[in-house]
Amino acid sequence: MGRDKASLDFEGEPLARRVARILGVVAPRVIVASGDGSRLGWLGLEQVADVEPDAGPLSGIVAGLEHAHTPLVAVAAVDMPFASADLFRFLAGLWAGEDAVVPLTDRGMEPLHAVYAAGAAPALRARLASGERSTWRALESVRARVVGEGDWRSADPDSAFAHNLNRPEDL
Repeated sequence: MGRDKASLDFEGEPLARRVARILGVVAPRVIVASGDGSRLGWLGLEQVADVEPDAGPLSGIVAGLEHAHTPLVAVAAVDMPFASADLFRFLAGLWAGEDAVVPLTDRGMEPLHAVYAAGAAPALRARLASGERSTWRALESVRARVVGEGDWRSADPDSAFAHNLNRPEDL
């Protein structure tokens, strides 16, 4: 994208504020894993530093899980402007003690729009410590419930949640 996606304007709102607002609909506490733990201070939300600097989204997920005070945590990437509160509620409703409940699209699992058990933090941290950077591969080490499109489609009929912004033309 050529710049920090968090501050990119999307429909009159910075992406980070938009995604945090959507998460705030389903969660009483929004924790922002902001890399260094301070760069998104302009949001006015609680921030945590990634557990390993420059280690990608998995490091931020682990940081968020370790700081959560709830058994279940909704996780969304900052570049997903159509994150879906309805889909988060649906996934959370399916949770039966697994480490993660992850929607599956035609592109594969969407681990950056999923719900995670806070108890998954130690296993995910261990994968990170072993050098793993892929969230998808890290999910192989935990009990993940993968939810097919036929199941989640009613919560997000147009599957917009899975759209992310990676290039300027995506805006």
